[in-house]
Amino acid sequence: MTCVVTVSEHRDRAEQGVVLVTVLWVLILLSLIATNLTFGGRSFARQTLNTEQSVTAELAAEAGISWAQWSLLQPAPSGTGQGYWLADGSTHDMEINRVQVRVALHDESGKLDINAVPTELLDALLEPVMEESSARAELVAAIEDWRDADDLVRLNGAEEDEYLAAGRPEGPGNRPFDEIRELAEVLGMTEPIYYYLQPHLTVVTRARTVNPQVASFEVLMSLPNASEGVVQRYIEERRSAWDNGLPVPELPFDASPYVDSRRAGQHYLVVTEARIAPYTHIRRGARILRRGNSTRLQQEQVLLPDRQTRDQSEDRY
Repeated sequence: MTCVVTVSEHRDRAEQGVVLVTVLWVLILLSLIATNLTFGGRSFARQTLNTEQSVTAELAAEAGISWAQWSLLQPAPSGTGQGYWLADGSTHDMEINRVQVRVALHDESGKLDINAVPTELLDALLEPVMEESSARAELVAAIEDWRDADDLVRLNGAEEDEYLAAGRPEGPGNRPFDEIRELAEVLGMTEPIYYYLQPHLTVVTRARTVNPQVASFEVLMSLPNASEGVVQRYIEERRSAWDNGLPVPELPFDASPYVDSRRAGQHYLVVTEARIAPYTHIRRGARILRRGNSTRLQQEQVLLPDRQTRDQSEDRY
């Protein structure tokens, strides 16, 4: 039996094949469009959520600053002054609508003034991050050359010629530091060293002394006769005394003439961190000036130290 296929049947089969291929391509295209719309919708939803969480965290961080400001207007537990918190950088936590907020209040009198700090204290403050004494001497001299008004180079220091030779467009400020962030421009300063120093320095006290009752572990360790165990116990004792309404104890070792507790209670720095798990993290800071029963708030950018440096500092407390 012979099967005869006509030209018409061949044409019909070819047309059916073309239609089938076209349908398949249309289905593939529709699938790609649907996939793209799905991923686009998820991306938009994620961006919307991130924006919402960022705004929420910003507001929570602002609330943390207000919380610290409120603390300064309350009577001290010991009854000897103002301020509900001991402003030594201790952290205080609260939760606002599932946002974790951490607040630290620093009395600037517990920091070393970069424009007045003696050479030996600055050198001691640098020692934990710069073991080599010659490298420390160079950086300390460069800092002192920056803050003085002349163009005379200290031993191991740096003035305009040294900056230009290092490829810098200009020399040091030859004036007092206006802001701590200017310290990053000093010849020889590295980012890790800057972030280590930044929390322990100020430009507002204009004093060669430091208030030990609110000074950080690092600042206390820069004082003569300091030892790690004694300093850690002193920090614990002063916080315990404050929380129990007792006067803060005196420094348990002789650090004269570098200490003075009479400058406390004027200039503060508050740093707040707001976190929404797992990714949103906002860090903000503000300076607070207190005069009598009033406070004045001034917003400022606070550079975020690297995570490891901050963790190591917090672990000491």
